[in-house]
Amino acid sequence: MLAEFSVWWVAQMRSLVPGLGLLANRQQDALIIAIDRMSGDENGGGTKITGVLLLRQNGSETNIRRLDPDRPATAAATIAPNIETGLRLPAGTMLSRGVLLPIAAARNLRAAIGFEMDRLTPFTAEELYWSLGAVRPDRARGRVSLRLSIVPRKVVEALSQPLAQSGLNPSFIETGTGRIELDGNQPRKRRGLRAALPVLCAVLFVACVAAPFIRQQMALDAAARAIAAVQPQASKALALRQQLVTAAAGQNAIVQARRTGDALQVLATLTNALPDDTWLTDLTLKSGDLTFDGQSANAARLIGLLSNVKGLHDPSFTAPVTRTADGKADIFSMHVSVGP
Repeated sequence: MLAEFSVWWVAQMRSLVPGLGLLANRQQDALIIAIDRMSGDENGGGTKITGVLLLRQNGSETNIRRLDPDRPATAAATIAPNIETGLRLPAGTMLSRGVLLPIAAARNLRAAIGFEMDRLTPFTAEELYWSLGAVRPDRARGRVSLRLSIVPRKVVEALSQPLAQSGLNPSFIETGTGRIELDGNQPRKRRGLRAALPVLCAVLFVACVAAPFIRQQMALDAAARAIAAVQPQASKALALRQQLVTAAAGQNAIVQARRTGDALQVLATLTNALPDDTWLTDLTLKSGDLTFDGQSANAARLIGLLSNVKGLHDPSFTAPVTRTADGKADIFSMHVSVGP
């Protein structure tokens, strides 16, 4: 009960005082490896990457240099020896999805998500680096919502060698709602000092506002006891109504999921269906409509390949197919309907 109340109280604080959320979400100083493309070496030399190295200080980022796969750079420790290093992966490499859990799971969200990982994603927890963000308890409905961000471990492992050649050893991956910690060993002196400041401010703020919230909770409890005393049948009626609402919500969720398709499952199906000489630069799934852009050695054959994939229907090009500047690949945009 105390853990659930703590989660609820923090959510109320963030909604009432926007500045507290901004303070907690402030990005720390770091050396950011912003990768815009990853490719395999045809000669068996491992993964090659292109991108930029950014130095983030006081909320602003400075471009240090380009990452050249053919000319490894000097050690990054000489650029910023006292701050940690993070990864910013290209679009489509890191995946995220919303998750709804019973309110009781708020006591240990990581354990609950780890147990359910193979149901929520095509992977097991041991195959992923992952983190939780945007946690919002809803006591009225008896549930907690959050956003799960995942990165396959094999993606990070493929980057280890080219990053090590440039003297880079990242300790975290940036996400839209926070960060995913890696098994790195980065300097954390300045990070620890900066991370302590929001905690100290939050403690002072709690000391100022805790008493009114406690009184409010006591008043709500007293009102609940009064209602229960004068309306003994109200709880039975509310319970029956809640059962009907829950059943209807479950049926609607099943119908909606079957109509629109699960994003991770659709992505896995599309990955298996596309040939090795085809890669995507953009992908969108909304209300059962899947659109994606990319390049392929022969874009015309994609229509026939996707037509034979279960769950994908009516593939078509949404724009004329063009050739790349070197003439080695087709540039295409496609639309596919997702459904049973």
